[in-house]
Formats: sequence, C-alpha cells, structure tokens
Amino acid sequence: MQYVMIVLKGSVPIAFGGTEQPAAYGELVSIGGLNPDVNKKLSAAIANILETKLSVPKSRLYLKFYDTKGSNFGWNGSTF
Repeated sequence: MQYVMIVLKGSVPIAFGGTEQPAAYGELVSIGGLNPDVNKKLSAAIANILETKLSVPKSRLYLKFYDTKGSNFGWNGSTF
C-alpha cells in the first residue's frame, strides 16, 4: 500500500441493535486489490483493532468495502 487515509470521528451518536452501547460503522475504499478473501481478512483485522483499542465489540461493527478505479480519485491536481 502506498497511499492510506484514515478518518475517525468520535462521540458520534449511533444506535445499533436498538441500543447506544459502543458501536462503529466504517467504509474502506481501495483502488483495486479487494476481493472476498481480502475483505474477510481486513474485516477480521479491523474488528480486532476496534475491539482492543476502542472497546467496540466485533458484533457491533459494520464495514462496507468498495473497490474502485483510480480515475475515481483525485490527487495532486490529477487522478490516480
């Protein structure tokens, strides 16, 4: 991976399963490289990090994966 950007927003109200206990929603966008096997590994790794570091149970996390083309992302006055 050459380019990585992470955005975290804390203290955002979120109801998950009818409660407001710790929960999280995330979106992961990749310019190529995603597939069902990779997504499964990333989901496990991210869930472990959020559970360990932020006390968000794995069962209270949704992740959405997007695989896109470089032409859909602008950077440095151009696109990838």
